[in-house]
Amino acid sequence: MAARIVVSVEWLLQRLSALYLAGFSLWLVTWLAIAAPADYVAWKAWMTAGGVRLAFALFFLSVLVHSWVGMRSVFLDYLKPLWVRFVAQLLLAFGLLALAFWAAQILLVEAAV
Repeated sequence: MAARIVVSVEWLLQRLSALYLAGFSLWLVTWLAIAAPADYVAWKAWMTAGGVRLAFALFFLSVLVHSWVGMRSVFLDYLKPLWVRFVAQLLLAFGLLALAFWAAQILLVEAAV
């Protein structure tokens, strides 16, 4: 009899986002150790490159997904009253949404100026 493996979407998102966060962090630290920008102008020129902006956008998206799935699991495990869980998830959703808009402003507006 074959064993059945059940993988939830949340579990998969948590693992994939963790892999991207680890890989991106390693790449960023290595790049900064080897070829760090000398001044603000060089830093801004590097940040406005399309690939770098995309990598940072995926990083911020991974942070948001990873934190949502992780905190949702914690809320489901430890917050038993439904209204407390609802309020906690609502506050988390608004907080993460605010962080998403902030990251979008940094990547789209500030880096382009």
